[in-house]
Amino acid sequence: MNLTRNLVLVAAACMASVAGFSDHACAQSTFIGNLANWFNNPVQTSGDKQFTYLSQSGSWSGAEFLTISSNIPLDSHSLSIDGLSAYIGPYTLSVGYEVQITSADQFESMSLDVNASGTTTVITKDIFDTFAAFNSGTAPGDGVWSLSLLNSSSGSTVSLPPIQTIWVRDTIEASDSGSILGISNTVVQLPEPSSLACIATALGLGGVMYRKRRAPRG
Repeated sequence: MNLTRNLVLVAAACMASVAGFSDHACAQSTFIGNLANWFNNPVQTSGDKQFTYLSQSGSWSGAEFLTISSNIPLDSHSLSIDGLSAYIGPYTLSVGYEVQITSADQFESMSLDVNASGTTTVITKDIFDTFAAFNSGTAPGDGVWSLSLLNSSSGSTVSLPPIQTIWVRDTIEASDSGSILGISNTVVQLPEPSSLACIATALGLGGVMYRKRRAPRG
């Protein structure tokens, strides 16, 4: 009887942990507004992701709009910058921000997607593992990663080490014959190993309890 009770308690604890993991993955989309609004409200949260405004350069007009959205099956969040078609080239814009996971999970990767028309548009994403490197603009190397897309393209992804905070700078460039409609920055995370182990334990204990109930009495 004690063994059965202990199995039930362990399984319940693990399932509660799994439920908590699911709660932070099921985040709703967050509409930030334009860059000026993000500047005035620098910390934006969606699920267990915290996006914090850090810096900007170039002549942002306020026509842009930013949104944070989640993809529950992929355990990912995307920061989209749309409305860029209102900008007439040539121009160079940049925005810097911090992305932090507030749960025990860790980053897996970050990707960049661009929707553009015309010719000669370049989007560059620099990712840093320290705020000091972000401030100094350290070149790609250990702890610094860079993605770059020419014109309309997608699928550029970089793997990240198991860290919980990254600092990002997006640089958006267009010639007088290029037009950028929008860009999307997507971060994917992995649950901490203890969460995965707990999920496996809960499932295993569930199987033990099922077989115990099904076993014929001697």
